Amino acid sequence: MRTLSYLFLATIMVACNNAQEKKINVVGQAKMKIVPDMVELSLRSDNIRPAMKDAVVETQAAINEMIAVCKKYVRDSSDIKVSNISTNKSYDYSGDRERFRGYQAVQVLAISLRDVSQLQKFTEELLATKISRIDEVRYNHTKADSIMREVNLMALEDARKTAEKMCGKMNVGLGEVTYLSNFENTPLNAGTGMNYSGGDYNLNLYNKGFGGNGFKITPEILEFSDLAYASFSLK
Repeated sequence: MRTLSYLFLATIMVACNNAQEKKINVVGQAKMKIVPDMVELSLRSDNIRPAMKDAVVETQAAINEMIAVCKKYVRDSSDIKVSNISTNKSYDYSGDRERFRGYQAVQVLAISLRDVSQLQKFTEELLATKISRIDEVRYNHTKADSIMREVNLMALEDARKTAEKMCGKMNVGLGEVTYLSNFENTPLNAGTGMNYSGGDYNLNLYNKGFGGNGFKITPEILEFSDLAYASFSLK
């Protein structure tokens, strides 16, 4: 009889362990549109000369001119980042033949301008230097991280409200949270983060006359979006 009792108890435990937990899985979504308050630019000096020394000297001279302009508009020195100068041989290709043009020297400045209203005056003064190219003009926000955290909390709240509505419709009670995440390996996760409708602006200035009017680009509206994945037990 004792052996049969143990067997009966083990059968009950297995049955309990195999019982499927009742739960609900939901996805919350949140978006927030913000006007940008800063702009990031990548400025390039690029020169090709017969002698490498001359290419390097001319490139560095142009970078120094550009830095002098940047310091008038950028308050924090950490918002001006200078790359190492890179050198290489430059060739022209025509069919199967190549022609040596000279030595190329390139140096780049990464700039964060925290006053969007100064962009036109800033670029006007840059155009008066021997700048070769503006590779990128991208708008951003100085509080992007805190905005993203707020959007994440909004997505979590949306997930909870969705679960409550579904439970109310099906006449079941919503229990405790059993899983939370803002990242899943699914196609739904595409497009989260900070986005805006426009692409990068690239301006090739090789053929410009030194000097001229600055350019003005209407800021894009930044959109912050996030998803929240949650699971709740059902009562």
